[in-house]
Amino acid sequence: MSERSDTQASPPTPVRLRWRRHELLLTTGTYLVGRDSSCHILLEEPRVSRRHARVSVDGAVVFIEDLGSMNGLLVNGVRVVQKRALFDGDWITIAGEELEVCIGDTHRARHRSDTVDELTSVPPSSPQDTDRKISEPPSDAEPTQRSRSLEILGSIADRAIETGKLKDAEDMLKTTLLDILQEASAGHVVEADAREFCLSYALKLSEETSHPRWFEYCIDLLRALRLPCGEDLAGQLRTTLRRIGNVDASRLEAWANLLRNADSVSARSVQRVETLVAEARAHQK
Repeated sequence: MSERSDTQASPPTPVRLRWRRHELLLTTGTYLVGRDSSCHILLEEPRVSRRHARVSVDGAVVFIEDLGSMNGLLVNGVRVVQKRALFDGDWITIAGEELEVCIGDTHRARHRSDTVDELTSVPPSSPQDTDRKISEPPSDAEPTQRSRSLEILGSIADRAIETGKLKDAEDMLKTTLLDILQEASAGHVVEADAREFCLSYALKLSEETSHPRWFEYCIDLLRALRLPCGEDLAGQLRTTLRRIGNVDASRLEAWANLLRNADSVSARSVQRVETLVAEARAHQK
């Protein structure tokens, strides 16, 4: 392979990762790939490690390395044991998830672009941001990075929902939603945008699938965070409850009991939850 040197400035070579009919556009920088919601590229597969791999992009030069994952990293079927270069047409396999590497405006990439539903530009971070140990949970000082990741995940999930691919959307979202619930249950601080993301998409999944499990997830999250029930939140919960019908009223009752015994919670907030309890019990009759 020959290397060309140009004296004049030229546009940057596009680098993309194609995954499940989506293309992720990568600019110069470093990207974490994994199951953790702080990762730039989220793979919602239980066998994917929280921080599985790191991709480094410098123009058209791309490298990937395994970050000590449990299930390993393959490129073109060969296990990656140290940092290695990626080239146009390479296939990355991470715990069964396959990503195709597209570098440059190749005929192959253009020819196959009609199979792509969405092109998403993924913002990179500095190398220092990706040097955190993979065993460490997201810190409270990382809301911006997590917010970017959640925004990307949400846009892809929205596209799946809009095209009727509810199972794909649920698969994309569930690990992140459950991880954040686990953080909340363990007493960690969950930033407001992550909380709103979880509540919004859990209610959306519940309405789209007509299944109560994601409504009940919302109640579990609200209890874990010890949050009161504002008027807007009560309205959203009531709307979803009426659409899906049968839910576990005992979860709502437990939330109401928590609020009754909490300091600085208004009686009106408790009454809103009690109204939801009554409505849920009425659906069970």
